Amino acid sequence: MSDTAISEQNQAGQPGLRQRKKRLLQEAIEEAALKLFVQRGYEETSIQDIAEAVMISPRTFFRYFPSKEAVLLGPTRAVMQAGLEHLRALPPGQSGIEGARDALRIALLRIADLYQQQRRGFLLRYRIAQQVPSVAAFYLYALLDAEIAFNDLLQERMRGTCESSKLRLLVATQVATLRVALEQWLDEGAQSDLQTLLATYLGEGD
Repeated sequence: MSDTAISEQNQAGQPGLRQRKKRLLQEAIEEAALKLFVQRGYEETSIQDIAEAVMISPRTFFRYFPSKEAVLLGPTRAVMQAGLEHLRALPPGQSGIEGARDALRIALLRIADLYQQQRRGFLLRYRIAQQVPSVAAFYLYALLDAEIAFNDLLQERMRGTCESSKLRLLVATQVATLRVALEQWLDEGAQSDLQTLLATYLGEGD
């Protein structure tokens, strides 16, 4: 199953037959695209190339992915969204900045767990992105989008019990910690336990 599909199924439960067929094709498109990116290079691979490899039309490709970038970034965005949904579903906890820190920590560790489940796909995507600076930048933008979304959700969750500036600093610091842990984990071949690594780094920042 594709990494994007895994992340979506974690949120939505077991899919129906029609949805499973769509996900099988999505998986085939992702696998063909990643294979071509490795063999030919990301920039040298066209959407037409990907479509031909799966024996579909470019029009069908666009039903599943709006661009080549989406093939690479889809799982990252899906995992970040899953982290946000996990945070949203948490029961009310402690108020103030410590309550925000605890809730955010739980959500980020959930993200680390999803990365761990999909380590092979994320490692491959990371190696492809390292070869193309423009693609690597998209990953940073995805994390920035997640940072903004986490801040907005925590503002809503904390209901004014902590200063906005302190909350923004907390979220920025913790998301940056996630990025550092992810990069180290991927640079080392995704061999270690990402949750443990992230928990250690988050603890050091307390």
